Amino acid sequence: MSDKLTSYELPVQKDPNDSHLRDGWHRVAASNEVKNGEAIQVDDFATQLVVWRGDDGNVRALDLYCKHMGAALSCGEVDGNGIRCPFHSWKWNDEGNCEDIPYAKRIPPKAVTRSWQVKEESDDIMVLLKKS
Repeated sequence: MSDKLTSYELPVQKDPNDSHLRDGWHRVAASNEVKNGEAIQVDDFATQLVVWRGDDGNVRALDLYCKHMGAALSCGEVDGNGIRCPFHSWKWNDEGNCEDIPYAKRIPPKAVTRSWQVKEESDDIMVLLKKS
């Protein structure tokens, strides 16, 4: 059978340093596109993002792919002010730290992903690009 249930190749997170975009604030969505408790995927930025609105009404952004197994966090579930991966329910906070793994007693020190500075202005959600 040629159909596989698992992939040996994880998705590739684009390097924002390779982008044609200049440093500064970039619009990634309209405010009304991200409802409380919902997440969206953003592909037309310097890299792929998950953008979500937590219970407190604030918008947050991380790199799209979970560092554990490569799932798109946009397919996950907003949990409080964090977001859970759809594969194994790792919960990520807005600083890019994994703060909960339901089946584990401790969180691996390398369970960190890139977070992005976000602001809402004039009904737009904007993300700050600072290339290194």
